[in-house]
Amino acid sequence: MNKKVVIAFLFMFLLTISTGVYGVILSNTEPTLFWFAVPAGNITEPKVLRGPGPPINLTPIKVDIDRFTPLKKFFNPNVVEIGTHWIYNYGKKPVILRIELINCTLPVKWDVSANFPFDEKTHTFTKPLMPGQRIDGLVFHWIFEIPPELMNKPIIYQGGVKLIDANTGEVLTFIPIEIVRGELMRGGS
Repeated sequence: MNKKVVIAFLFMFLLTISTGVYGVILSNTEPTLFWFAVPAGNITEPKVLRGPGPPINLTPIKVDIDRFTPLKKFFNPNVVEIGTHWIYNYGKKPVILRIELINCTLPVKWDVSANFPFDEKTHTFTKPLMPGQRIDGLVFHWIFEIPPELMNKPIIYQGGVKLIDANTGEVLTFIPIEIVRGELMRGGS
């Protein structure tokens, strides 16, 4: 067998294996996924909502970039992805949901797709979500780009997300979001 063919085969084999390992390692750190349900109120500590669907664990979201793997830190340390695939209506009435990211000065990309109409300009699901139902086929991610000057700050982002009844303006659910650096060193959980 030709030596060049063997070397090329080994190179491609190792490249394939290493990219697979890289993907598995990154899946532990990105994206950070959470569940959403309305109405749930202000989520300041972990809470379980019980309703017509599965029990929903709601909790404040905290991403510590120091917990990223070495490969993640090397290849894209300034990108944080937070998202959900689950939004349920555990209320008693249909609701048109608007989603608002608050106190965010970071560049952030909204990546949303679902089997449900979504207005990208107003961040609103334009069809009523019926009681006991969820948004089918939901892939909802925020991709935060952390500027280099913020990478060494202990608190990079401190804000949250609101799920709002678009017709009344009522906040149905609020979940705090923090992107931090070195939470373990500062005594956090």
